[in-house]
Amino acid sequence: MSKLIKYEIRKQRASRMVIFVALAAALIMFWGGLLFENDMMMAISIMAMTFGAFLVLFYTGIESILVLNRDLRTKQSYMLWMLPKSSWEILGAKFISAILQMLIVFGVCGLAVGVSTALAVWKVAGFEKLAMAVKEFSWLFVEGGLKWTDLVLLALVLFLCWSLVIMVGFLAVIISRTLLVKSRFAGFLAVVLFFIINIVIEQLYAAINRFPGLDSLSGIGVTGWSIVDTIYYIIVAAVVFGLSGLLAEKKLSV
Repeated sequence: MSKLIKYEIRKQRASRMVIFVALAAALIMFWGGLLFENDMMMAISIMAMTFGAFLVLFYTGIESILVLNRDLRTKQSYMLWMLPKSSWEILGAKFISAILQMLIVFGVCGLAVGVSTALAVWKVAGFEKLAMAVKEFSWLFVEGGLKWTDLVLLALVLFLCWSLVIMVGFLAVIISRTLLVKSRFAGFLAVVLFFIINIVIEQLYAAINRFPGLDSLSGIGVTGWSIVDTIYYIIVAAVVFGLSGLLAEKKLSV
């Protein structure tokens, strides 16, 4: 499994290099503003890094779906499914590598944004203002009723939602490529299936929430999610991954 994960991660090495080069350019711009006391340069670079952090989070996930589509389209990549490995293991490696790449790239960009913001505040207002900003930020948590556990829960909810999006993308690609194989319309079919599957998932979610007593449990906490919501999407993610694995095992493995 570890070798498969490393192999999948290498497939997106070029895009990671582009992302890190762009991040380095933004950091150079920030340090230039810091050295020459140009507040505008610092502000623009921090905004660019913040926007880029969320952009690459989505891009790396979408790219993993495109990589799977390429693996099922080209003859050379299709050989991956002929390895003496189960389709479950190959599919699991693809999903794990997609998640790892999103976390790594977003983590690096987020760290750059955090450090740059702290340095900018320190440069403009001094250490006392930086300490005061941290204190006021902490005060917002206490007075606003927010807790660090709320942020962790929010992060987990976002992680679950985006993981489900990737799984649905995998399933849509596998279905389209098993039906149309190398047809040029397979990509279009995958996009259509992606939206159809997501609509079905949301319609089923709405139907479940109409059961007596369940609607009162929704909208709990800072995430707006209840235990029922979380369990539902975990089950859906497991079902989607299971269907993808079954199709890959029956149609793709040799």
